[in-house]
Amino acid sequence: MRRRPSRTEMPDEQQLAIGLVWGHLNAYQYEEAHDLAAGCLELWPDNVKLRLMCDFAAAEILEPVDRQRLLALRTPENGEWVDLVLRRLTPDA
Repeated sequence: MRRRPSRTEMPDEQQLAIGLVWGHLNAYQYEEAHDLAAGCLELWPDNVKLRLMCDFAAAEILEPVDRQRLLALRTPENGEWVDLVLRRLTPDA
């Protein structure tokens, strides 16, 4: 029998954390999403998905976001996330 390919190389706890943050974002619970993502980033500081979700939640609750760090995270896979956060940081014209 073939071995089922792994969706990702991250531990189950990290996947669960991302899912919980995503759930808060989908429920428009931005403060909770930000707090949870910020705490998770203390455990996994290099997780780009958590960082982007934390930055998005921060933009929604008008917390500061490091634009230079955000732009440094841009890749073909997450460029749309970066653009979304940047749009949320830009005040309406």
